[in-house]
Amino acid sequence: METIYTHWKEMLINMIDEKTATYNQELHKKAETDYLKRLLEKMATHAASPETLVTFQEEMNVLVEAIPTVAGFKDKEIRRDFIKKKSKLKNTVITKHKLVNKGYYVSIWMPLGIALGMPWGVVFGNIALGLPIGLAVGLAIGSSLDAKAKKEGRVV
Repeated sequence: METIYTHWKEMLINMIDEKTATYNQELHKKAETDYLKRLLEKMATHAASPETLVTFQEEMNVLVEAIPTVAGFKDKEIRRDFIKKKSKLKNTVITKHKLVNKGYYVSIWMPLGIALGMPWGVVFGNIALGLPIGLAVGLAIGSSLDAKAKKEGRVV
């Protein structure tokens, strides 16, 4: 299975490179081509099961086919279709395969910490005191979860 995936991965990376050869740096960031290539590398070792790997391959094939040209990025419908497919793939990777972006948990836990710190600030009689405490707690939890994910090799 490894050699089949490796061949498919190399073929897809070449397709991404061909489709995005005329992109400037800004379009590469919008299309997240580096993320897609890193994701292809990570999935070889982090697929939950062979069935989910096949599903991932199908979704990735659809996404790579939907990568717009430079002119396609100016068309709202083409761009929106590509972004929807990319978001769906990212959500699948996070939920089924537990692969996350750098800073993923911090971005989730900081607002939660602030939201939890506000009521504590009210309890102590000073909201201004609760916000930084909640921020610090959210940052600490998010940072520890991000460090754990990096240690486990789950950061794309």
